[in-house]
Amino acid sequence: MNPNVLAVCCARETGERFPGKCLETIGTLPVLAHIFARLEQAESVRQVVLAIPDGQGQNRLRHLAVEFGIPVIAGPEHDVVARMDLAVKRHAREDDLVFRVMTDQPFLDWNALDTATAVMIGHKWDFVLPLTFNEDPVYGGGIHPWSLRAWQAIAQQSRNDELEHPGMWLRRNLAKWQYGLADLPHWMYRPYRLELDMPQDLELFRVIHAAWTGETPPPLRWVVRFLDRNPSVAAMNASVHEKTGTYISFSRAEIDAWYRDYAEREIVWSEVGMSGSMELKAERGRRAFRCGECGCAMMALSITSKNDLLTRCVRCGEKRTFYASVN
Repeated sequence: MNPNVLAVCCARETGERFPGKCLETIGTLPVLAHIFARLEQAESVRQVVLAIPDGQGQNRLRHLAVEFGIPVIAGPEHDVVARMDLAVKRHAREDDLVFRVMTDQPFLDWNALDTATAVMIGHKWDFVLPLTFNEDPVYGGGIHPWSLRAWQAIAQQSRNDELEHPGMWLRRNLAKWQYGLADLPHWMYRPYRLELDMPQDLELFRVIHAAWTGETPPPLRWVVRFLDRNPSVAAMNASVHEKTGTYISFSRAEIDAWYRDYAEREIVWSEVGMSGSMELKAERGRRAFRCGECGCAMMALSITSKNDLLTRCVRCGEKRTFYASVN
């Protein structure tokens, strides 16, 4: 794969719930260093940049980036879009894709980033979204970059709450773009909290890290398997609640508009972890997630206690069940 992703890590030492969280340690390294190490595993990443707020209070972040040979850009603290845009204008090349790295994702899936990048390039899309609704894939899965064209629109058009959350403007304007949907591996849909918001999250991550014996960072798939097998560990941060998210930060009307737009989009199917329900097992490939009644897209609705995936047609409401394993 030709590396052409500019990965911009937006970090700051301040925060309402857990100040300095990306500088807390997991094992011997700060959380941010773990994220740098995971980005190094991605074949699609050409350059990593750290975007921090202006001011002297961010020196620990700057020193950490310098230690890892990562360039630093400083900009407005509460305008993350402007900060990212400074990094893009300084470091992007003409054919780059732009990836916003969430620095509270110590288990981000570099394989998902590489897959999304390849799909985007192959289809000439501006971005790719997970084939799901009502819940997100586990944090760090289902990630994707944006085309430079899409990023420039985000930078120019974002207003108000969109400035703090890059990509929010894009979600509110899906119909304007060339994009498709990706059927993610079923194991990505788990109720585990892998977002660093509170000290309970950090303690969970430390337990996961201590259980990993490999020399390279643990793949997200391994993390999910570990939590599947250790429910008491997975429950360590179950009391922590999300403040923002795909299905928290948007109105019901906005989410309904996504579904209508999704219905006409092309779907790229996962090659692992999926099989059809009994009546669909003969329909492998593209048709397996098309509605048998009207041919429209089947979207992920929920996960059962047995980890079966329930889907529903976005047009006629037909429901189907799909099964998967992480083994």
